[in-house]
Amino acid sequence: MPIIADSVFNRQVSNVRTNQLSLEQLRALAELNAPTERQTQDAGGQGQQFSQGRQVLTQEDVERIAFYDDLTPVYNFRYLLRKLDREVRRSKRYNRPLSIMIVAVGGLQKIQAEFGDQIHLNTLIFVANQLNAASRTDIDMVARYGEDRFLLMLPETPGSGAVIVADRIRKKFLELPFEHNWHKLWVETSIGIAYFPAHGTAPQELIAKADLACDLVVERGGNGTAFCP
Repeated sequence: MPIIADSVFNRQVSNVRTNQLSLEQLRALAELNAPTERQTQDAGGQGQQFSQGRQVLTQEDVERIAFYDDLTPVYNFRYLLRKLDREVRRSKRYNRPLSIMIVAVGGLQKIQAEFGDQIHLNTLIFVANQLNAASRTDIDMVARYGEDRFLLMLPETPGSGAVIVADRIRKKFLELPFEHNWHKLWVETSIGIAYFPAHGTAPQELIAKADLACDLVVERGGNGTAFCP
């Protein structure tokens, strides 16, 4: 298989959410080991008196910011990329299988237009939970890859095994809608698959080819799976 040029990879991931920290979070991280006082408003009284308080990030807060997506119950792309690099090196050393999948979720824009931002977010969280349920939590990893895409890393899984997982995920969403009040909100998935070493021996190759395969499925109308040709 030819190696996809770096420019293609950069184009494919240019819109990836890197979950960068806000200024408030950066300040809080800086204060973690040497917290400084800030002013907080006391409740009660007409005079709006202020007292000194402290805002300190706990270890749990630090881990959440460093490892997890800020909207959905999955890892952020930056952290998964680090883990993928490690898994690729392990696969090279021990000749072990490794697959990744890019899952594009169709129908989210329609849900957002019809029901608003909060229900759109709730549907996205529902999708993330279903992807977590479909993976081996002690081995696999699920991360947010874009506004409507997720990335699944499947160590110890050959391409044929990834196809089985992908088809199971696709059928699951055809059978299980997200329920909001009396509405049943349906989404469908378009899944691109790449596996080591046939589709690449570096993380960027695998991601780029899985992403391109996902695009092929979307262009064909969605609700399917594909390898990058």
